[in-house]
Amino acid sequence: MANFSAAFGYDFFIMPLESSSVSVSSVVGSDAATFLDTSGAYASSSTVSYSNGIFTVAGNAYNMDGTVAASADQPLRLSGLTSASLETDTGSEDIYTYDDETKGFNQSVATTKSFSLSLAGVADFKDAAYQVLRLTEANTVADSLRVKFVRVGPTGTTESVYGYGTLTGYSESNEVASIVSWECTLTGYGAYGLDLDA
Repeated sequence: MANFSAAFGYDFFIMPLESSSVSVSSVVGSDAATFLDTSGAYASSSTVSYSNGIFTVAGNAYNMDGTVAASADQPLRLSGLTSASLETDTGSEDIYTYDDETKGFNQSVATTKSFSLSLAGVADFKDAAYQVLRLTEANTVADSLRVKFVRVGPTGTTESVYGYGTLTGYSESNEVASIVSWECTLTGYGAYGLDLDA
C-alpha cells in the first residue's frame, strides 16, 4: 500500500541568530535533531522582547550564536501555520557547440542551487514564535539577523528539512470580516539538510 500523507501536522521551529554565527558547514553531514534540538522549545505563551539585536524570551536573554543553551537560546514552534512549502531551484547555463553529436541541441549544465520556504499562517498575536518571526524579519537588515529552522512532518512521518535562512517579504491579509493572516518567505542561506522518513 502506498504511504500517502495529508498535508497536515507540520511542525516548524525557528531560532534567531546573528548572521556572523551562521555555520553552513554544520548542515552538511548532520541530522535535524543534532542541527537544532527542539526538545526544549519555548512555550508559545512565553514573553518576547527585543533590544539592540538581542532577543529575550521567557526572561532569558539569547546569546544569538545559534547554539541551543539551557535558559537561553532555544527554538520556538510557529503556531497557526497553514503553509510551510519548500521550493528549490537549479540554475543552469546552456552550452552550444559545433559538435556533430549534439545535433544542434543545447547542453544544459547545472551551475547553482537555491531554496526557499513559503510560510503562511493565521495570526496568533500572542504566539512567541510569531513575535520572534515578526521582529527578526523587521530587523533583518539593521541588525543582520538570520534564523536556524527545522520543519518536521506531515503527521505520520519524520521527514525533516533544516538549515539557515533569511526572513524576507512579510505581508498580511486583514480584510474586514476575515481572519487576519500572514505570509513570509524564508530564503535559504547555504545548503539545506534533508532527513527522509525511515
